Amino acid sequence: MAYIAVEMNGDEQIGSAFHVGEGVFVTARHVVEGAHIKEMRLTNPGLYYRSDLYPKNADGSYMIGPDSPRLCDRSDGLLSVIEGPWFHEDERIDVAIVRVSGMQPEAHFIPLGDHLDDWIGNGDFELSEVLVLGYPPIPFTREPALIAAASYVNAVVDLDLRGNPFVHFLLSGVPRGGFSGGVALSRWGFALGVVTQSLLNQVGPAELGYFAATSIGVVWECLAQSKMMPLKQRERWRGLWDDV
Repeated sequence: MAYIAVEMNGDEQIGSAFHVGEGVFVTARHVVEGAHIKEMRLTNPGLYYRSDLYPKNADGSYMIGPDSPRLCDRSDGLLSVIEGPWFHEDERIDVAIVRVSGMQPEAHFIPLGDHLDDWIGNGDFELSEVLVLGYPPIPFTREPALIAAASYVNAVVDLDLRGNPFVHFLLSGVPRGGFSGGVALSRWGFALGVVTQSLLNQVGPAELGYFAATSIGVVWECLAQSKMMPLKQRERWRGLWDDV
């Protein structure tokens, strides 16, 4: 996970992004569209990660030393956007892609689910556990902190976005600004969707709305359209996205 600090119309804002491999991050379109990206940073750059590159002890445990691979090149977690942002070809879809430098080549990533929109049936995923990860602003903190919010899928709905329905998940958590672009991580270990917005009947605090996340199908489409789909995500589809 990384936060994205942007400036838009003179106002400073923050959003979230998650790594899907090869330095490619997924975020929400409204976080970066029309904005100047001031900074993108991991908040846990010192983490080591499990890797077959590590030597092992006789019992199979890993031996981690100063030369063991980490997630990020820099100790401060700072990343540099080198490609994008790229947006879904349908401007109604709140998804964007960027590629950064600064991630280790074998850095871990979040696997994307294979639940394309037309494969999701009534009741699928409902009441399943979800972990929402993102960077909502926390009063009195000196820097963004990664927040994990336990949630459940309350419903799978088609949201009417200016004429066409798109599959979204409604989550039980409390929406807050800064979660936008974060990941809704399924209990089964894959990305269920991208956190996009708080749904309100009228103007009011975001916390009063429904927590909404896109389905993952539009993320696959955006990655394919921008030609930025990481190999380890693509290889299990046997060429499905090659001609998009």
